[in-house]
Amino acid sequence: MDLFVSILTLVGVVALIVGLIWLIINLARKKPLRVPGIVSAAGALLVIVGSLAITAIEQQQVNTTEDTTYSAESESSSESASSESKVYGLNEQYKNDMYGLKITQADQNFDDHGMSLVNGDIPTLKVSQQNGIQITVDYENIDSSEGFLPSIWNFKVYDDDGKTGEIINQQEGQDEVSKGHTGTTHFWVNLQKPYADTKYIEIEYGDIQFKINLNH
Repeated sequence: MDLFVSILTLVGVVALIVGLIWLIINLARKKPLRVPGIVSAAGALLVIVGSLAITAIEQQQVNTTEDTTYSAESESSSESASSESKVYGLNEQYKNDMYGLKITQADQNFDDHGMSLVNGDIPTLKVSQQNGIQITVDYENIDSSEGFLPSIWNFKVYDDDGKTGEIINQQEGQDEVSKGHTGTTHFWVNLQKPYADTKYIEIEYGDIQFKINLNH
């Protein structure tokens, strides 16, 4: 189609030039002007039609490119939104272009540090033996030039009644990892009710959501 329009436009240009030259010669020689006038007019018409057709084709190509770009951007946005809105369970990893997160533990199997908080004497750092829970997070630096370590203060923890748990100001494993590396960190939360009476907890890290069923 593009080739046909180009040829049509070229023929129109040639016809217009030939017709005008013919018209000028006949005018100078005082010969009939009807035939060269028709040739010139036909050439001009072909040029106009060809130009309009070329403009329409170019606009169509631009629209197609824009539609393709918009479609690709929409698909990417949809995938990103889908990833953000998904609720992840135990040992299910969230990933974006920069980092990954996975909750690998949410129970009362306290490690040595956790037990020291359970048995500790400092009220603000004490983990409740009944309501306390240890949370373990695996994290990965996928493509961040800066070191990555999820801070406990970026997490929010809720019980199955939607009540906020108290995050203890202790974090075990505070290594910022560089691009392509992984780490593990632990923190502790006192729920608003006994662990034994809680069916699940919800953990938020920004827009990322985890729902962890508790095994008693």
